[in-house]
Amino acid sequence: MAFSGALTITDLDDFLTPSQACIIPVRNKPSVTAEEGSTEIQIDSNNNYYEVSTDNAASAGPSSSSAKKALEKAEINLNDCLACSGCITSTESLLITLQSHLEVLTFITSNPTSLDPDAPCHKPRLPILSISPQTLASLSASYSSAQARPTIPLLVLLRRIRAFLSQPEKGGWKVWDTTFARHMSLKETVVEYHERKYKKDKGKAAELPMLASACPGWVCYAEKAQGELLHLLSAARSSQGIIGALAKTWYGHKTAHKPNEIYHVTAMPCYDKKLEASRSDFYSSLYSTRDVDCVLTTGELDLLLQDLEFDPYLAVSNEDGLSVEDGDNSPFPELLNHEGSSSGSYLATIIRDIQTNHHNPTRITTREIRGSDDNVEYLIYDTITGEALFKGAKVYGFRNLQNLVRKVGKETGIGKAGRSGAGAGKLSLAVAARRRKAKMANGGSTGTSTPLTEGSDAESIVSLSMGEDKKLDFVEVMACPGGCVNGGGQMKPVSSTSVANGEDKMDVDEEGYERPLPDDGTEAKPKDGGGIEEGMRWSTKEWVSKVEEIYWTGLPTPPSSPPLEASNIDDYVDFGVATKANSGGHGRLDGNSPLKQADSLVEAIVKDVCGDDSGKRWEFLRTRFRKVESDILAQGGVTLEAVKW
Repeated sequence: MAFSGALTITDLDDFLTPSQACIIPVRNKPSVTAEEGSTEIQIDSNNNYYEVSTDNAASAGPSSSSAKKALEKAEINLNDCLACSGCITSTESLLITLQSHLEVLTFITSNPTSLDPDAPCHKPRLPILSISPQTLASLSASYSSAQARPTIPLLVLLRRIRAFLSQPEKGGWKVWDTTFARHMSLKETVVEYHERKYKKDKGKAAELPMLASACPGWVCYAEKAQGELLHLLSAARSSQGIIGALAKTWYGHKTAHKPNEIYHVTAMPCYDKKLEASRSDFYSSLYSTRDVDCVLTTGELDLLLQDLEFDPYLAVSNEDGLSVEDGDNSPFPELLNHEGSSSGSYLATIIRDIQTNHHNPTRITTREIRGSDDNVEYLIYDTITGEALFKGAKVYGFRNLQNLVRKVGKETGIGKAGRSGAGAGKLSLAVAARRRKAKMANGGSTGTSTPLTEGSDAESIVSLSMGEDKKLDFVEVMACPGGCVNGGGQMKPVSSTSVANGEDKMDVDEEGYERPLPDDGTEAKPKDGGGIEEGMRWSTKEWVSKVEEIYWTGLPTPPSSPPLEASNIDDYVDFGVATKANSGGHGRLDGNSPLKQADSLVEAIVKDVCGDDSGKRWEFLRTRFRKVESDILAQGGVTLEAVKW
């Protein structure tokens, strides 16, 4: 397949770039025996490769069957990339095959729209497309900028795509969004966090900090480079993992379709989601099918819609209606709004749960690490006792991610950072004590902590002093700077540069988008003559901010969710539903709210699929992570020292 410019970048300074030479051929290199003698490769007119023995060529001729052996074509698929330790992370530059909009187009043309009476065993596959809200926001921003027209609300865009693709000539698709699956993932994440917290409180093995695992780039990096930390990764499936299980298991049973009779496609903001879909936990050996058959990036979905001649500004009936009870369109509530971040809201959900269930009033303070809004710590403390209840963080981008690995290693004693810093524990405590003393002397003033909206300086001093010693409990980790709205598969900024002049005309990448593509990779143009924006190699901060704004304002549940800030629980809007907290400080969900309806549906689905079997429930909602063992190194093929990052 053809790859976009994001896949050809070789100088990403925010990512760990893998080696240019794949080491799979080293593993597959056949051994040469003395009996075989010398050989050469010949290619026939049909581009078939043959190994021919030069020792027998004179006597037997090149056509002799004993001297001519057909060679198999070398193929590298997703499983090879996941099992190979030659690349430390999947930074959108791994070889990805068989997942593109061309495959989906082939499916549309080959899949019969009705059952053929002459071939009753060849039942048409039911096509389902699940679209992430980040994808919808990126498409809306791109359509608006390209046509100089207003942005399209996410719900309206979702229903226009659904009405278009549901036509038989377009494939007869069921089109869903993934926010209900995200809701299930968030609920399971909270359950898992309390399980881990309980174990830690009982003095069992270190289970915290719990590290979010919804980002496949981070997971791949951890499996290949930070195997000692894998037990800290959340086992809860991501929204893609859960929507795949819902489509093939629950919905398939509901509509009398076996898993292999459903063709499930997801549209995601990230190329690494293709790798996630190929994991063995998401594969049914019984039906020889994956939970997600094909993953399209936002750009690839746009290409698919272009090829099918989709008009995003063509209105359809009931496109802005708030009813979500039409099971023919979607069996789930649509575009659920979760407060916090546009990258899943995992941290915000746990913070909300802790605040809601704590018996005393609580308050949050935040601290940006090195002034970066991609690396922020959150501390919840009891305003009456001063006890630090929870310390979490959001960490986006590989630069910050590597610092997180070191920090977690030092706090837990796990991994290289933990071993190297094991003797520095007392020194760290001494440094923290000196910092607290300095802050107390300055009246608690600090330039890195978000000021409280209410309360005294004494409360601020208490929170800061408690936060120094408090270890991390949960971290929302994303590989891309800016989070999922800045994923490598998102739509690129629409260039306003005139291309009339031949010298200024940009090249066109494999997906048809204009962007500068020199021979050695994509070179970002400095903005207004200044330096390159950090972490924005394929985008700009202005563009990401626009997508972020559309993400929140385009959701159907008013009001929009702001970023998590220092505040009291009483000041929060409850998951986008305007309800006031009660006198005891506990927020309530309106019984008729979409999230309350979603909670009831989650319980019904889990009961329907798993019954009372805890093992089935685990398999349905969770996954496993595996440390990548270096079979290449064991064979003496390539050493880590020989691989250049």
